[in-house]
Amino acid sequence: MPSPRDRPTAFVERTALAWERSAFAYASLAGLALGAAAHDRAPWLLAVSAGLMVAAVLVWRHAHAQRRIGAARPIALVAAATALTGVAAVVAALVPQ
Repeated sequence: MPSPRDRPTAFVERTALAWERSAFAYASLAGLALGAAAHDRAPWLLAVSAGLMVAAVLVWRHAHAQRRIGAARPIALVAAATALTGVAAVVAALVPQ
């Protein structure tokens, strides 16, 4: 039986679940971008989809890693992925079909 020091606290579990939720959100956006690439015949959306999927994998890996909470690197990753999503949405809205 693990000692109380080895068991994750509710705070750590909640944080890991939040990171997992973010990973699933990026994976969902990657799927939507992939579907839009196929439906609208927009091959540039394949790169966006791949980038979002890479972000999803990295965020999911962070959720399962034993790291210090509040580290700047994962937060920068989520910020970059969010910026990529925003730019892709603006470009998709402005590109004529």
